[in-house]
Amino acid sequence: MNTAALCLTLALLTTPDAGRADEAADIRRAEQLVNGRCALCHGANGESSSPLYPKIAGQHPEYIVKQLRNFKAGERDSNDMRKVAPDLSESDIAALALFLGRQKPSSGKSAFPEMRAMGEKLYAQGNGETGVPPCVKCHHPEGAGSESLPRLAGQHALYIETQLALFEERRRTNDNAQMQEIAKKMSTDEMRSVAEYLSSL
Repeated sequence: MNTAALCLTLALLTTPDAGRADEAADIRRAEQLVNGRCALCHGANGESSSPLYPKIAGQHPEYIVKQLRNFKAGERDSNDMRKVAPDLSESDIAALALFLGRQKPSSGKSAFPEMRAMGEKLYAQGNGETGVPPCVKCHHPEGAGSESLPRLAGQHALYIETQLALFEERRRTNDNAQMQEIAKKMSTDEMRSVAEYLSSL
């Protein structure tokens, strides 16, 4: 191939149309993976209907990539994820993160208004007496999260409460160690209330 043809080929590969084609292929691959492996627990669009499994629609792609890599490497444990994560390639993980990050997350609703109010106060102000810092400092207003911290808004209350318990017991160690120290200072009622608040957002 002469120099001019090589330059043209490289230009075509780096055009927006080529990028869109690659992206479309990733989305198709992710849809296949979701239908074949993920939908049973997480739903077809990442909107799990079971409180045992997290809602991952609209989750930050960077966070999804980290968690899937951690599951694959055994750095985060899960009986269910242990069955599917080891076979995921890096391109599979990237495709799933792209697809799931683009899905529209649903808002939740609170069944326990008084507990929700307690959780809202704890989320915004923390508990100065026991040293629990305000959750909003890291997880941002309305539970939006960031690239390194999960979106928690609308998440199942039971799932959030379970993860807090795992942090407290130091059985979840793949994320910020600060959460282990924070969870250790939280009472069961505080865990439940902040989970109830977040699930309602």
